[in-house]
Amino acid sequence: MAVAADSVVAWVGAVARAHAGSPALVGDQVVWTYRDLWDRAGEVARLLLRRGHRMGDPVGLIGANEPAYVATYLGIMRAGGIAVPVNAMLDAGTAQRQLASVAPKRVFAGQLGDPVRETLAEHFELLPMDPGADPEPTGAGRLPEVRPEAVCTIMLTSGSTGLPKGVMHTQATMLHAVLQLTSAFPFCADDRSVVFLPLHACIPEQVLPVLCTGGSLEILPGFDVDRVADACTRATTFDAVPTILSRLLEHAPLGKLAHLRWVLFASEPMPVPLLERWWDELPGVETHQLYGMTEVLPLSAAPHRLLREEPGTVGYAFPTTRLVVDAEGGGELLGASPARMAGYHRDEVATKAALAPDGAMRTGDLGRIDERGLVHLTGRSKDIIISGGFNIAPVEIEAVAARHPAVERAIVVGIPSPRWGETPVVVAVARPGHALSAAELLAHCRAGVAKYQRPSGAGLVTAFPTTGIGKAAKDAVKRMIMDGTIDLVRI
Repeated sequence: MAVAADSVVAWVGAVARAHAGSPALVGDQVVWTYRDLWDRAGEVARLLLRRGHRMGDPVGLIGANEPAYVATYLGIMRAGGIAVPVNAMLDAGTAQRQLASVAPKRVFAGQLGDPVRETLAEHFELLPMDPGADPEPTGAGRLPEVRPEAVCTIMLTSGSTGLPKGVMHTQATMLHAVLQLTSAFPFCADDRSVVFLPLHACIPEQVLPVLCTGGSLEILPGFDVDRVADACTRATTFDAVPTILSRLLEHAPLGKLAHLRWVLFASEPMPVPLLERWWDELPGVETHQLYGMTEVLPLSAAPHRLLREEPGTVGYAFPTTRLVVDAEGGGELLGASPARMAGYHRDEVATKAALAPDGAMRTGDLGRIDERGLVHLTGRSKDIIISGGFNIAPVEIEAVAARHPAVERAIVVGIPSPRWGETPVVVAVARPGHALSAAELLAHCRAGVAKYQRPSGAGLVTAFPTTGIGKAAKDAVKRMIMDGTIDLVRI
């Protein structure tokens, strides 16, 4: 009897049966069909069950990008488990503490450095990412039925000074998110999507939508300009963040990128000048923007045609999503959706604090919704700089900086000021081959904003520190300013 595809793992299974002989995953000298992927996921599930796994058990997952990572993630779901992906770039102690916060008995370990592997082995039962590496056969028993309401993943939000929150999503919330994405963006069975963002972060918005529409994924170990450009000659799309798009425009052969049909970007504001440069350099490659967060995976979508008309927007809320501006909360966006998280793992207090009285998620993003329903982001509530009693949104100064022809990317942060409490300063990366001084950058920005927004300092760096998925890390930039690593020109 056919099983209803009312969970995200059942949906992938239905596609795997329908496209059994089609390529699903491509890695270094490896091509797995959908049949191969689904069979390997089944092997992972049976390995877990043979080791005493029970429905609802959390299972850790840590390792570099490789096809086996995706099979393992799906296998945990097929066993009725909760996949807990952890950033493989963490040091041994941090990785151990993050996993311990969810308390899995078992952790699948892929390609890791010896210190991390040895530390984790002291606290958890380590299993091989490739079930074929296990000496005992997994068998072919019946796998449990997975219900839509079952929690299927805990995504650990970024946190360097303390333990991150564990965002719980169910099979149903993940499936709804996938269906929202595939309805708004041009995912199709002919797609070949290049994966270079870390798999611990990009499975919900890239891997699952591709697999749920019958496309294929070429999985790279990480971001490398040359490898990504070469892969684009065989691909139709990829998922990225604006910082990475900027690096590709500056350093990749544009003729190779031009083979793409479309790209999807998210996770940080897209400077309009960068978007316009992409259109000028690669007019045949469509750009699509997603706005969302870990707790509510998709909130709004700006497809290519809309971006060409309104490049400063993050689009319209999805039909099943309600986005409103909380006027009493300083203009914070609140989002309600069937794709909203089930809550934070074992933290009812944090869950309650993150939700409005009606259950909508407090996004932490400031914005406005115009009369047409278009959503415009104006900053992050935690990034707002209060200088002399005025609220300053860094994004507004960053937009001015980005319009300087010699600026590749710019970041604005607030630093302590004895006179104003806080004062904005701007730090930029210059475009290769373009001359730019900190004094010139400061003058440009001060001339383009209101008097109360004028930055009091500027600095230059060769590259921004980034998060695991390639976003510019503002907190790290601020620390570099405070400890003198970045020299500022001041007024």
